Amino acid sequence: MPLYRFLALDEQGSEQSGSLEAADPRMLAAVLRRRALRVLRIEDPAEVDQVVKVGPKQYSFRGLMPIWLKDQVFFFQQMGLMLRSGLTVLQSLDTSRELTRSPRLAAAIERIGGRIRSGSAFSGAMQEEAKIFPTLGVCLIRSAEASGELDVIMDRIAKHLEHKADLKRHLITSLIYPVIVVIAAIGVSIFLMFVIIPKFSEFFAKTNRTLPPLTQSLVDVSSVLITAGPYLLLAFVLFVVFLIRFYKTKAGRLSLDGFFLFLPVVGTVITKAAMVQLTWSLAILLKSGLNLLSSLRISGGVIGNRVIQSAVEKAAEAILNGKDLSGSLARSPVIPKEVIYLSAVGERTGALDEVMKELAAYYDKELQAGIKRMSAAIEPLLILIIGGMVGFVYAAFFQAVMSLSG
Repeated sequence: MPLYRFLALDEQGSEQSGSLEAADPRMLAAVLRRRALRVLRIEDPAEVDQVVKVGPKQYSFRGLMPIWLKDQVFFFQQMGLMLRSGLTVLQSLDTSRELTRSPRLAAAIERIGGRIRSGSAFSGAMQEEAKIFPTLGVCLIRSAEASGELDVIMDRIAKHLEHKADLKRHLITSLIYPVIVVIAAIGVSIFLMFVIIPKFSEFFAKTNRTLPPLTQSLVDVSSVLITAGPYLLLAFVLFVVFLIRFYKTKAGRLSLDGFFLFLPVVGTVITKAAMVQLTWSLAILLKSGLNLLSSLRISGGVIGNRVIQSAVEKAAEAILNGKDLSGSLARSPVIPKEVIYLSAVGERTGALDEVMKELAAYYDKELQAGIKRMSAAIEPLLILIIGGMVGFVYAAFFQAVMSLSG
């Protein structure tokens, strides 16, 4: 029988390594589990010094290919399934690499496997791929390496990413109709101002009659837009570029995020989305064994709004100075009272992870309702704007026609 090298964790979380003969890696894994060892790695001596290289033809454009959330969800789900089936981390990674449809993700998985073969821990190898895998996932894997619940953690990471994808899908779906209406309104406006109105203006000019004030104002607006159109377009592009560059600065991000946060309807949706991210992440991290301080710092990093993120970071600093969670969160006006009060309940009962899970479910429902309300508020507003434009043009030309017939 071939001789295999292995790396495992004992019940105290200490690493145990050595060599054993077995018919195949699966049988060796079974033997190690009977010894109360958690298998991290099994290596065939013939493969120890093997260097895994990515063929240039197979992944020639991997740096340009996006990695979708569904690809990451599938990866973590498969890893959890294979680890529960008794495969080692390396075997699970090799299989996942073959199953994934994303060339860029497959290349990242292969690099992780190469680092593990070189002696790195799984979490350390994944941390090198921080642009692909979330920090929350890396921290959960690090805690799982000590607790021996790597398969369970993989499922939790998959659920976290799936939950994040669902939030994004709900938001995009609700905004599709308003965006289409806005694009249609802009297109109709450009067509009227640059094509229809100039032709009617030429026709009215041949009659040598004075146009009604409403019609004349419409013709004047069209003339100004045609004359100054390129300059207005350039000014708009420069303004957008300025906003983008300003938003990339720390002060600009804080200013604009604060502005969005206090907008009617929109600010409420942003706050609820941030609370879903915060409470859901805290629930997963606390349940996985991380302490409150680390969990709060990691959870703050997943929040998109910098104002709320800053509030969570300040709360983490207050906890470091000996304050409780509810008191630390209460210092910021952007944290809802429900989160503060229920955090205090969770701290008193010792079930903070369960309280955060319930809060995440509550805010998830509130967020979906808020998105629907926002969409419902935008639709009639857009209809009024478009209807007002059409009505204004119709009234202007109707007055002109009536003046000509009179």
